[in-house]
This record gives sequence, structure tokens and C-alpha cells, in this order.
Amino acid sequence: MEIKARDLIAAGWHEGRRLGAALRRARELEAGGMAREPMFAELEREFPKQLAVILTRHEPAPLAEAIEAENDEEKANLAAVRARMRELLHVPVVQRGVVMPDACPTSPVRATIPVGGGIEVANAIIPGAHSADICCSMFATFFPANHPTGELMDQLQKTTHFGAGGRPRGDQWTSPVLEEPVWDNPFLRDLHSRARDFLGTQGDGNHFAYVGHISFSDAQRAALEAVGYTELAQWIERRDGVFNVLVTHHGSRGLGADVYKRGQVAAEKFCRENAKDIPDAAAWLPYDSPEGRDYWDALQYVSRWTRENHAQIHAAFLRRIGQRPLVQVGNEHNFVWKRGDAFFHGKGATPAWRSTDPGREGQPLLGLIPLNMAREILVVLGADNEAFLSFCPHGAGRNRSRSATLREFKDADGELDAGRVQEAITRETRGLDIRWFCGAPDLSESPLGYKDATKVKAQIAQFGLARVVGEIQPRGCIMAGEQEEPYWAKARREKKAAHKAARREGRDEAGDED
Repeated sequence: MEIKARDLIAAGWHEGRRLGAALRRARELEAGGMAREPMFAELEREFPKQLAVILTRHEPAPLAEAIEAENDEEKANLAAVRARMRELLHVPVVQRGVVMPDACPTSPVRATIPVGGGIEVANAIIPGAHSADICCSMFATFFPANHPTGELMDQLQKTTHFGAGGRPRGDQWTSPVLEEPVWDNPFLRDLHSRARDFLGTQGDGNHFAYVGHISFSDAQRAALEAVGYTELAQWIERRDGVFNVLVTHHGSRGLGADVYKRGQVAAEKFCRENAKDIPDAAAWLPYDSPEGRDYWDALQYVSRWTRENHAQIHAAFLRRIGQRPLVQVGNEHNFVWKRGDAFFHGKGATPAWRSTDPGREGQPLLGLIPLNMAREILVVLGADNEAFLSFCPHGAGRNRSRSATLREFKDADGELDAGRVQEAITRETRGLDIRWFCGAPDLSESPLGYKDATKVKAQIAQFGLARVVGEIQPRGCIMAGEQEEPYWAKARREKKAAHKAARREGRDEAGDED
């Protein structure tokens, strides 16, 4: 007889939404000729028995705040951050949470983790908590300081690639990372071409390529040497502490976005079948399930691909200027890290704990925290502050949205005043070589779009999140910017504005006659 739902209930499965999926799988196995006993064993592996549907917490898990709000704008921002975090902390697998000094909400959608948010999760991966920009990360190369800024920026402009999509056909890059035998993983299947297309690209938004200059003090060199960063300390001594530095900021591009989408679909499916009232933004995959392990493996590949993407851009740039890397460091800030039995998720949160890697056990992680294109990039040693989940911020964050930043620079017709935009950016970045790869400036990515960098820097020290051991001072920065407006679009916009002006003038004349 065909297996029935009552047979599974008698064998110990719970009567709920999960039962239907288990029954469908049982009938598949039965149709393949599998006997009942091994079939139940396989079902138990794929659909572990549980006593009840998983419910949300009545009270949220604890939230720590490494942030202070001083003015009304900062207080409104923090209130929105708290609201989203508290919704997320009702999710049963989330054990505790934290918000960093750069915290800002990304969405009004229930339980969406804010930028600058971190959570500790038990036996589960929440795709929404690392977001679509998996492995958004920093990477720095220190090289000799014997090139003028203009030359470096010109060569960097020719090397990197910003904007939507991947590199054009005929200009694609190759790497051994593309040949790894990972493509049978269900979260990576058929994505090999995406990995190839996006290699050597940086995307848009807040991603950048930054050229800077650093002078380490002897005290900073000693601090790095004392905790085991001997290679960097030795180069500091050999080069009198002075370097040029290329720093890039980007994530896993279209490859990571596709992996995230697949992970989110699988997580929502799991929660529909096993839990109740879980917001989609907080849906999870159990790590000890087949899907959870496959997703974890896919994330590790995305991490390797992203680091290689950084390294490829740096290598191509160094070839152009005839230099080699002296030291390279980097860190992720949108990712999931396994520490013991717990999974630490960061959405714009930099790991600041001690390493568990063989040979580096107990060594504080070395991280990079950018503030804005016109400010220093901090080189930090993680303080491993358990009170704040051993995270530190990933940047300066925002107190208001991009659209709110742009609003005061728009005219009566809602169009950006290009002259005022350029004037503001020039004022905020004076003395720096700032370039917009796609053409027009993006005011929301200028220093005006971000929090007060000095305050964020002060709060890193105030809350004991990390120790600054170097500051990379800006010389130049390339960001995607906005696509230049095509001539036909400009003509259509100007024609529309002229019609509006004519109608307005007609109304004014009619008012004069009255």
C-alpha cells in the first residue's frame, strides 16, 4: 500500500506543514523501490523529527548597542535601527544582537537587519542577514611610495571596472578560482559563466578603488609585531614606515547575488514547512541539514572568489605601474562566520575577534575601516570585545537615506542641480583626485552622504571595539557614479521642463489679469 500521512505520524513525525514535504519525499523513495525501514531512516536524515512547529520568541534576544545618538537626525536613525533589530531578535535561532557606530536601516521591511548590525545564531544560516552583496569586503596592497598620485589614478582607471554587468566579451579575465570543482553544488550550479563574467569588476553604489598614503610610527610597528604581524612589521622597518596603498571595496557581484537568491528561496521554503510567523527577511536554513551544508559550502566558495577578484584587480594595477605587492591584508564585512558552534552574521560589521586559524590562534584580526572618500581608512586590530559580539564597524554609515541626501540639491521640478552638486563635492574633497567611472558624480556617495566620520572613529575607541594601528590618508578615489545621461534623454527631459515652465507662466499671467 502507498504510504500515508498517518504512517509518518505513527513513526514520530509531527502533524504540520512539514509533513506534506516529508510525505512527498517518502512516496518518491517508495516509488524507487526502497523498503520502509531504510526509507524512514532517509526521511529522518532529510526531515529530522520535531515535537512542534517552531515559533517566534515571546521576548526578543538581548541587544547590545555600541552607538550614541546626539541630535534629532541621529536619534531617528537609531530608533529605526532598533525597531528592525528587535523584530529580528524575536526569531528563535537568533541568540543575541549588536549594532555598531555606523548603524543605519536599509529597509522598512520587518526584521531586515540594518547596516552595522550583527547577530549570533544557533545552528542556522540566515541569508537575509548577510544580504545579496555576499562577502562585501576590503582589500589593501602596500607598495613603494614612489609614484605621483595622478599616474596612479590614471593606471587604476584603466585597470578596474565599475557599473552594472560584467566585463565585456573579449575583455574577461581568467583565474584558477574559476576551475574549482564546485559547480555541482545546488547553490552554484550553472553559475560558472557568472563567476567568469564578473571577475575583475567592482559594481556600483558605495564600492570604490582608493589610492592612499600611510606613514606608520615606530609604536604602531611595535604593536603589530607584538601580536604576530611580523611580515608587515618588517616591511615597515625596511621602508621607514612609508607606503602607497591601494584599497578596494566590493562584494561578490552577480555571482553572490544569485547564490543569495537561491539561499533565500530555500530558507523561506524551510520556514514555511517548519515554523510559524517567521518574516522572510529572517528565514533560515539549519546548518545540519543537507541544504544548510550545501549553502555553507557555497558561501565559502563565494568568499574565495571575492578575495581573488580583489587580488586580480590589484595585480593588474601593480603590473601597470611596474611594482609588486609588499604586504596585502583584507577582511569581509557582509558574511557569516562560524565560531565554535555559533554562526555570527554581519551586515556591514567587521570581524574584530581573535583568530582560530592554525598557527595564528589567539591573534587579533587585522581589519580595514573606511570612513568616506575624503577621510582616512583605519587599520585596526580587533579588540575581541565579547560584549559587542567582537565586531567593529565597517565604515561611517548613514543617518539618512540616499534620496534624502539628494533632496536639498533638487530644483522646483525635482531635477538635481548639477552645478550645486559639483560645487558641494569639490568643497568636500578639495585636494583629492576624485573620479566617477560611469561619468556623472553621485552626491549620495560623497562625504555629504555619510555620518560624521570623526564621531564614528571616536565611538570605536569609546566602546573598545578595535585598536587603531595605522591610518591610510586619501590621495584619490574612483567610484561608479551615475551613468551620463544620453543626449535623447536629456532632450526629452529639457522639453518636459520647458512645457512645465510654460504652463506655470500661463497660470501666473492669468493671476495677474485677475
